[in-house]
Amino acid sequence: MSWLHGQSGNSHEIDDLKANVDPAVEPIISSTTSTGRFQYKWVLLLVVSGGGFLSIMNAGMVNIGAPGMMEDFQTSASLIVWVNLAFVMGTTVPLLPISRISDVFGRKRLYLSGALIVPAGLALSAISQDLTQLIMARIATAVGSSMILANDNALLTQAFPASERGKAQGMINMAFGLGIGLSFFLGGILIDIFDWRALFWARIPAHLLLAFSVWRFVRDDTRDTSEGRSGYSIDYIGVMLLAVVMVGSLLAINQAGRLGLSSPFVVAAIATTALALPVLIIMERRANFPVIQLNLFKSRVFSSGVTAQFFAQMAHGGWNFLAPFLLITGMGYSASIAGLILLPFHTIRLVLSPISGALSDRFGTRSTSLVGHLTLLCGLIVLTGLRIDAPIWQYLVVITIGGAGLSIFLPANNSAIMGFVPRDSLSSASGFLATSRMIGNSMGMALAAAIYSHALGSGGSEGAVNAVSQGITVVATVSAIGLVAIIFRGRG
Repeated sequence: MSWLHGQSGNSHEIDDLKANVDPAVEPIISSTTSTGRFQYKWVLLLVVSGGGFLSIMNAGMVNIGAPGMMEDFQTSASLIVWVNLAFVMGTTVPLLPISRISDVFGRKRLYLSGALIVPAGLALSAISQDLTQLIMARIATAVGSSMILANDNALLTQAFPASERGKAQGMINMAFGLGIGLSFFLGGILIDIFDWRALFWARIPAHLLLAFSVWRFVRDDTRDTSEGRSGYSIDYIGVMLLAVVMVGSLLAINQAGRLGLSSPFVVAAIATTALALPVLIIMERRANFPVIQLNLFKSRVFSSGVTAQFFAQMAHGGWNFLAPFLLITGMGYSASIAGLILLPFHTIRLVLSPISGALSDRFGTRSTSLVGHLTLLCGLIVLTGLRIDAPIWQYLVVITIGGAGLSIFLPANNSAIMGFVPRDSLSSASGFLATSRMIGNSMGMALAAAIYSHALGSGGSEGAVNAVSQGITVVATVSAIGLVAIIFRGRG
């Protein structure tokens, strides 16, 4: 620990000094003006946190329903995972162009549009009659979620001064944790009482309330984002190439476990991704309005932070997919009990996220991020060593440790990233954060599903537990790359 403190002390002081004096990231919407009894920044934080809470539920609830969907549609784990992967891709592919459009045309406008699209997608999901229909409905829902997630960090950065951004990030990550935690628990209750379709019907009223809150309370920032609007055009080539890279990589990872690395399909997916990625980079360097602002990666703080988040979320996504199979298929718990057991992993954020944000504001971001990432991976790896007949309290303790790690990591890491972003690229940076979060989750889910399907064998409870253990081990080991990115983060 002495090495850690010795290496990070000066670095975090530089980070904090940079974040506090850089005029590019000072709030451009006054946070001192009151709205009723409350300052605008706190009203905004409440609304944005509500949006984050509901958005994260869109992924979490589907995970707890995966075993039931798989049985209902008579399909495999490697295919049912596409109910969530479709949502992730549908959110991620348009995320960066939406972020750029928001920087030009206004963040409230795009956020509100997303809050209205999501309920329509939820209704379509609820009435789906087969797996294909459900996947298409999830994509529609994802587009709306993309509009929300592209702007949450940007709106907060606009309203909060640098000295309070860690606290704001802590609060929104607390909302994320509550959303994903309750999604498993409440989703389990809905499934036990009704069926998996109730997962979608139940959330429509809440999303309509979010839309009203955004319309009523969030300030119109169109004037603040109007610079550069003239002549703006969407980078369609960049969007298409980004989609090819994402879909190709996910297909390769997901199907390699089922078909093998030598299968023509997997080889084609890998080759397509390998060819599209350098073309994407070249085209983005030449584009007038690139979907990916590569100049942001000139900051080592930004690039390492995005990388670290990607790999942390990879572990998170893999665990979220595998956990219901461990508890429901492997250990025989009902969906509601499984949701209750998983609650500590996510709801620990309620306590630790605000603390992590405040500590990163005071002591720096690198050491806080490093401790959090390491704790997350240690918790998941220890989980793989537990026996199927181990007391449930042991599972609860280890699950809570993993959740604590994620709760410590995210606010500190996000605060570091957003503190080094120019004002005119806030939504783009927010989009990168959401993109790395979503792609990391999707890669983790795809890899976990592939390992699980490959290792399941003849099935049964013992086989399910063993398959889950192998899946978590592989995902967590790969995710350890994120630690390297944090350790070697410099001044930026």
